[in-house]
Amino acid sequence: MRLARDKYESDMSVMLRETVGILAGTALSVLMILCVPPAAAEESRPEPSPSTRLDSGMPERLSRQIAPNPSTPWRPPALQEYTNVLKAGERVPIDPQKRYDLVELIDLAQRTNPETRVAWEGARGAAIGIGLVQSEYFPVLALAALGGYKSVAVPAPKDVAPSGFFRFDLEQALPMLNLRWLLLDFGRRGNALDAAKERLLSANLAFNRKHQEIIFRVQRAFLALTSLQRKIMVAQSSLDAARAVREASEGQLRTGLATLPEVSLARQQEAQAAFDLEDALARERDAQVTLAESVGITPTTAIQVTDFSALPPPAALEDSVDKVIERALEQRPDLIAKVAVVRAKEAEVRRARAAYFPTLSLVGDVSSILGQARITGGNKNTGWFSAAEPNYGIGLFLEWNIFEGGATRRRVELAEAERRAAEDEVTAARDRAVSEVWKAYTDVHLAVRRLDVATALVTASQQSYESILESYRHGLSTLTDLLAARRELSRARFVEVDTKLQLLNASSGLAFTTGDSPQGQSLAR
Repeated sequence: MRLARDKYESDMSVMLRETVGILAGTALSVLMILCVPPAAAEESRPEPSPSTRLDSGMPERLSRQIAPNPSTPWRPPALQEYTNVLKAGERVPIDPQKRYDLVELIDLAQRTNPETRVAWEGARGAAIGIGLVQSEYFPVLALAALGGYKSVAVPAPKDVAPSGFFRFDLEQALPMLNLRWLLLDFGRRGNALDAAKERLLSANLAFNRKHQEIIFRVQRAFLALTSLQRKIMVAQSSLDAARAVREASEGQLRTGLATLPEVSLARQQEAQAAFDLEDALARERDAQVTLAESVGITPTTAIQVTDFSALPPPAALEDSVDKVIERALEQRPDLIAKVAVVRAKEAEVRRARAAYFPTLSLVGDVSSILGQARITGGNKNTGWFSAAEPNYGIGLFLEWNIFEGGATRRRVELAEAERRAAEDEVTAARDRAVSEVWKAYTDVHLAVRRLDVATALVTASQQSYESILESYRHGLSTLTDLLAARRELSRARFVEVDTKLQLLNASSGLAFTTGDSPQGQSLAR
């Protein structure tokens, strides 16, 4: 029996050593694989065999520039120069200890957000377009030159040229100065200039609207973050209140004035309040990312903002909705820009119709032949000789397309179709703007009334909770009444924050839909 047990222990020891050896070898192999650099792994990948490369219908030198087949990813070369461009960027100085108000964030967004620079470049390009059209009013001077050697054989009678031909050898340069000045085009350039001016107006208005959009996004993100921080404070206060109720119920349980189910209910409400606090803290990071994105900085940058309670509610609306709509139609940059687009399309129609008429230009040129020539093949060679005399001329050039297969008519029809489409876009944008203003105006009116009710609800809920808590400590109220009062107080505080946030968002939305000046200063002061 003892020998069998010794043999069993010996076999188990051997198996254990073998198992350990296998595991150690496997771990070492995995470690070696993981330690292989990515470049080495790429280099060790074999080239696709000709059998796996599909016939792309292109030469071999071109087919090797793409993936060998649809199922195999393309292996890019070194892209460090490209990735360095993505990593390079301006660092925005953000003080992590400072609390930024809305005005400061708006100013920061207008200076750093790349969308403003994109819109500015668009306006700059439209201004350059005006200069490009204006350049067509000036004459065009072009300098050209032709130089080289040429040998020309010309047949001749043999009594004059024994070889039967003369050979002219030319070594020359021909400089030429050409002039072309369009004098009359029946409105082509004038209408092109009108269209360019309207496009510049539209681009400038789009630039202003882009600033308004960025300001609006910053306002929304700022209000979302600061209100969420306020909700965190409310959730912390609710947790403290739930903890106080739980402690009071446990005290009543020790004196026999409360039951264990009541205490369990108090503990459940405390756990729920703790969960609400953690949920608000988790959503705060998302709000930070949204604010950083609206400003135009990296999401990893933490921004501290002013307290939500320091933001005064907007004043009540004094103008009627009709006046607000009229103001929106008078000052919305995007609406006016669409009208400018219609006028640009009208100028394009006039320009297309001008193609029915001729153009008259002043043309001229000055040139001279510089070089030497030689004539051989005759009874006597001339040898090299040269002569440089100027050539010049000036005149009028009339061009009028008599027949072109209806191309001008088709261009006019296309221009008219684009004009009608632009007019329909103005109508659609106007109706959409009126609807947006109406909704924002109504939202502000309702939010103002709801905020007054929410403030009164918080005051009443606070008084009710304090009186029931004091009564419960003296054994005059039930725990159910106390828990209900605490729950209603917490809900009233959250409702007040949400109602104030809705009012501020509605006010900023009304300013955006009417094209008013930014409301950031009034909200931050």
